[in-house]
Amino acid sequence: MAKRKRPITAGTIAFEVLFILSYPFIAAFSMVITVAVWVLSLPSRLLAFFGNRK
Repeated sequence: MAKRKRPITAGTIAFEVLFILSYPFIAAFSMVITVAVWVLSLPSRLLAFFGNRK
């Protein structure tokens, strides 16, 4: 079995757990930003759509 170069410490375990748990938060934050941009651009899209109709 290969020897680990660094010993396993409480800090290492805490970092690994937080690193794994951060992915859903990053995905949720990205989705919130995307939805916010879409919602804020909706009024200008509607104006452009109705202004373009003849």
